[in-house]
Amino acid sequence: MTTTQVRLLAIIPLLFAGPVVLHDSGFAQFEAGRALTTEQWLEDLDFVVAQLKSYHPNLYYRISEEDFDAHVAQSRAAIRNARSDLEAYFAIRRTIAGVQDGHTQVLEEGAFGITDLRFPFRLDRFSDGVFITVIAKEYERALGARVVAVNGTPIEEAVAIAERDVNVDNEFGRVRPALTGFTFARIVYGLGLAEGVESITLDVITVDGDPTILTFESIVDTRPIVWANRVNIGPTEGEYVHPAATLGKNTPLHLRRQGPDVAFYWFEHLPEEKALFFQLNAVVANQPGSDETFAEFSDRLWSYVDEYADEVDKLIIDLRYNDGGNARRIIPFVNEIIKRDFLNRRGSLFVLVGKRTYSAAVIFLTELVVHTDVIVLGDPPGCPFNFFSDWVSRGYLPNSNFELMVASRQIDNAWSYDTVYFAPDIPAPFSSRDYFDGRDPALEIALHGDTRTITDLATDEGAEAALADFLRRRQEFADLKWWRGWDAGGLERQINQRGYALLGDGRMTSAHEVFKLNTLLFPASSNVWDSLGELYYNIREYELALESYRKSIELDPGNQNGRRWIDRIIREIGQH
Repeated sequence: MTTTQVRLLAIIPLLFAGPVVLHDSGFAQFEAGRALTTEQWLEDLDFVVAQLKSYHPNLYYRISEEDFDAHVAQSRAAIRNARSDLEAYFAIRRTIAGVQDGHTQVLEEGAFGITDLRFPFRLDRFSDGVFITVIAKEYERALGARVVAVNGTPIEEAVAIAERDVNVDNEFGRVRPALTGFTFARIVYGLGLAEGVESITLDVITVDGDPTILTFESIVDTRPIVWANRVNIGPTEGEYVHPAATLGKNTPLHLRRQGPDVAFYWFEHLPEEKALFFQLNAVVANQPGSDETFAEFSDRLWSYVDEYADEVDKLIIDLRYNDGGNARRIIPFVNEIIKRDFLNRRGSLFVLVGKRTYSAAVIFLTELVVHTDVIVLGDPPGCPFNFFSDWVSRGYLPNSNFELMVASRQIDNAWSYDTVYFAPDIPAPFSSRDYFDGRDPALEIALHGDTRTITDLATDEGAEAALADFLRRRQEFADLKWWRGWDAGGLERQINQRGYALLGDGRMTSAHEVFKLNTLLFPASSNVWDSLGELYYNIREYELALESYRKSIELDPGNQNGRRWIDRIIREIGQH
């Protein structure tokens, strides 16, 4: 199995990169009936549970022991009620999915195949729904159609069913494999969303606004699934259409090398914007179809940057289609960024991330966040900074013969509380029209947008301007529950820290605006008034300092620090 195939297996729990093996017994018996008994499937489930409890590095990291046991009980009930071996198989997957670890899963080769019957389309989710992003040429009119239902089941209900069985680390990583599962007839059937594996019906709304019902027959295709994280490739042989095919020369940068000619690493200089766009699609040693290693590529990229330093003000790193690899390869690259102050500064270094960003790519992201002054744009990655990795085979299920892989390492890259997801600094979600019309919101922000934080704005333009921008962003991103841009506790601390940093640097006017911003955002916080009082004391505005400290004590009568400052100020100015 190649490195690429291993990584695809690690990120796509419902898809499999290795060749599908169809055994001599054939699959027909598994479609309508049960070749394995209930007791055999229950024995397989017991095997999985025992291996997870024995070997997983931290089984109860994202799920309590009580909830895990509840998942197992539900899987037992599902196996007893399963109408087919496929449904029993997915019942076992459901227990593993409860662990929420994309590096722990059951692989594809067993008593029967999963992915040999495929439908000629691919789906993806955008901010405004689920859409057809790749489709066979004969159905070209349906490209860009919004999906309303799958076999009569409303799309959101169908997706929720598919997501139950996906072995991933968070809700953002769950989207892609769940939707990709609808490409496979046996998965749709095994999830209970179809009566057979012969066809699928999608209710859609076309780009022209016409409600349409599309019926696709399944197609036998046993080729390895090397296209799962490449968005411009169809799931079967034949001609397909996708945005890169319809946009032609207007294809945006992020889609240009995502087809059969995929490049795992490449860059392009954008001279008008004085920016270098670098897309890293996999953290691997070698480029497909090229003798240039990643290390050699990195040397070439940095030589170019140094030669044209006067024409490169920004470095934009695109990790949105990167599902991992060997994270050790990125450390030298990060070191090269750190060496170059003209890039390693706020407003010059950007990284673009999304739901496909996973595993080693998230380690790369972590190193950038911790060690550089990068600005992160896009959507949350498919796993948090802290996750599990380095899966190891723990044997084969005794009856269905599927191989069980279990993570062997817990990777703590950053803060201990980051167990679910990492929120980018600035949201940049794709709408369907952005995607199909060739717009790239994240890249547009990096190239032309105002990427200052509200503390930057307070420093540069004053507290009122920063408050106005905060209110604008809160309204613009109101539907993004994940964005922490207005998390009260975190934002208050962030602003306060900036204020004290400016105070320590002697930048009193800027510090005043930052501390004032905190009082405008969090007027009920005793601490923000206490900090403003300290600022006023340092600029000898004693009456304002007393007023601020008294406000702080009014909000928190237990604020002894404020009382001491009031006594000190009164003594210094001679008041009684």
